[in-house]
Amino acid sequence: MTVHVLVEYPARDGEEHRRQSYEWLALETKSERGDYFKENGVRWTELARLPYLDLVRCTVIDPMHNLLLGIVKTQWYSQWIKENALRRATTTQGRELDVVHQFLETFESPLWAGKLPLRVGEPAGGSLSADEYKFAAMTALPIIVRDCASHRKRFRNDKFQIPIVWDLFEDEAVSEFQSAQSRYETAMKVYDAALEKWNASQAGGEPSHENAKKRKINEKPTPPKPPSIRMQSDEASNFLRLATALKIILSSSIDEAQLDRAEALLEEYLLLYGADAMKPNHHWSRHITNQIRDFGPVYSFWTFVSERLNKLLKNFNSNSWKGGQMEISMMRSFGRDALLHEMV
Repeated sequence: MTVHVLVEYPARDGEEHRRQSYEWLALETKSERGDYFKENGVRWTELARLPYLDLVRCTVIDPMHNLLLGIVKTQWYSQWIKENALRRATTTQGRELDVVHQFLETFESPLWAGKLPLRVGEPAGGSLSADEYKFAAMTALPIIVRDCASHRKRFRNDKFQIPIVWDLFEDEAVSEFQSAQSRYETAMKVYDAALEKWNASQAGGEPSHENAKKRKINEKPTPPKPPSIRMQSDEASNFLRLATALKIILSSSIDEAQLDRAEALLEEYLLLYGADAMKPNHHWSRHITNQIRDFGPVYSFWTFVSERLNKLLKNFNSNSWKGGQMEISMMRSFGRDALLHEMV
């Protein structure tokens, strides 16, 4: 099955965007401009005066925020942590996050590759940065969560089998789902009987109850919520599709064949969770490969450089100067640091 996220929505046109920008500028009141923006998603920009600039094609979607702080964070937190695919241990039983933490405690990587908090996935682990999500998606988690069926075929001896999260806990998740499904079917029978009784009472034209308690009893019954399985069988392999796509897209050099493969992997990744799990970032991610075709590898336009520069500048002691003096203090601090690095 093939899905094409890009063709599901009409593409924006640069000239149309420019025309609508001028239409927004011609409006006189704030409310008119607000309504126009809500309808068309366009407001005025001085860049619209440049006849050679395609306002749509030259609007860059930042891979750092879109892919790492967007899609990877959604996968980790929304799909796995919030949906209980990866659970914290209880006082008597180890669970999925325990396996992740055990791997991280013994995981060795060079300093430039990054690292993850040992208690990742728990409040004690804190929020992850873009660098940490990059390391998680492209290095640590593919090893920890992937399906090791190929390992089982290759190595018959148990000592060679890697304790992978989905291999250890998927059967338990399926058993829990089957039990929940059985309870749901029982609850649906109770609901159907209650609904039939309620419909009969409404058709009979019974007088309204004055007592609040009786009114509550006579309310239309609420159907039970159907259960969902917390660990899908193809989820580990699906995560590898995302990890491989990220490995390609975030590389420092890339060719057309690799871009085509990354696009196919992203499309396949989006199939598993369905339309209900889709977020704007999932759609925007499909534009990044075209941006790479226009501007080159992501290193030429992602915001890691500016974000790190912001962090660097914030660490400088500005002596609370204003009116142009702060910039002088920051440059002096930068110069001192540069000289210090040369000496060391």
